[in-house]
Amino acid sequence: MPEFKFPKIFAVSLFFVFAFILCGCAVADEAAKIVVMDPMLSQWVLAIKCVSGVNDLLITEVGKSDYMSAIFPGLKDNIMRKKIDNTESLLLLNPKIVFVKKYSEHENSDFKKSGLKIVSVEFEKLDDILNGVKTIGESLQFETRAVTLIEHYKKAIDEVNESVAKIVKTARPRVYFANSNIYNSFGAGMFQNFLIETAGGISVTSNASGSKIQTSVEELIKWDPEIIVTASYCSDTPDLIIKNDKLKDLNAVKNKKIFVMPHYVTSWDMPVPESLPGIMWLASKFNPGLNTGLNDRIKEFYKIFYNIKIDDAEIEKIMK
Repeated sequence: MPEFKFPKIFAVSLFFVFAFILCGCAVADEAAKIVVMDPMLSQWVLAIKCVSGVNDLLITEVGKSDYMSAIFPGLKDNIMRKKIDNTESLLLLNPKIVFVKKYSEHENSDFKKSGLKIVSVEFEKLDDILNGVKTIGESLQFETRAVTLIEHYKKAIDEVNESVAKIVKTARPRVYFANSNIYNSFGAGMFQNFLIETAGGISVTSNASGSKIQTSVEELIKWDPEIIVTASYCSDTPDLIIKNDKLKDLNAVKNKKIFVMPHYVTSWDMPVPESLPGIMWLASKFNPGLNTGLNDRIKEFYKIFYNIKIDDAEIEKIMK
């Protein structure tokens, strides 16, 4: 009997498939042709695509949370935890288009030499966001949808700006934003400072050099924030901050004005679509008089941006 031999190309293909599975990634469904290699960028692609279905999206580098697949069941099998860090693994997905964050390691990798359509997008500042949504819409041939999101985002920001403009600067609160813990924050040019300033606060770290910065007890005492906002993923809860004896003299601690940023599809403090309700919510905390109609505006946001309906009970759950 003649000896049977596997064709070399078949053996190589099997190797890549098994390697891809072993690295903690699932092999993409045949329908998944739009690959997004950044969790924040994925939110804008999701917002543009959700009106026509999300089964053709494949999102990589997502953390342990199942928030997206819980809200969008069509993404359940199309979310990967691990990075795709080589061209072979990316080619196995057979994507028609790949979105990467500008200036990231992916943009500077060999992916662009693969022959695939690679689109780089930046999302750290307002102009970046508006231009980025336009680029995504054009790349996916969803130009009209992109224009709708851009116009609504700009209009909502303008409305907040108009309300905040009536508040004299001396009456605006000093705000400190805690990132992963109370001593970790954001420096000049970071998106969280934009959120605070737009919502009518004064970010005490807006002139600090660096992006993600380490602070100290001494600096916090010097800044003496009137309000502390923590990211939804911050390890220091309001209760822990209040019990921190080193911080007991801070204005925000004495008055117990420490708020946790809400989280739904993702955290509201990042440069994602939900930064919009994040700004509205912050404005209501900084200036309670701006709380009028907040729930209705949040409902409108989720219907327009994610094509989902939420009620008052769900909003109250998000806020807590």
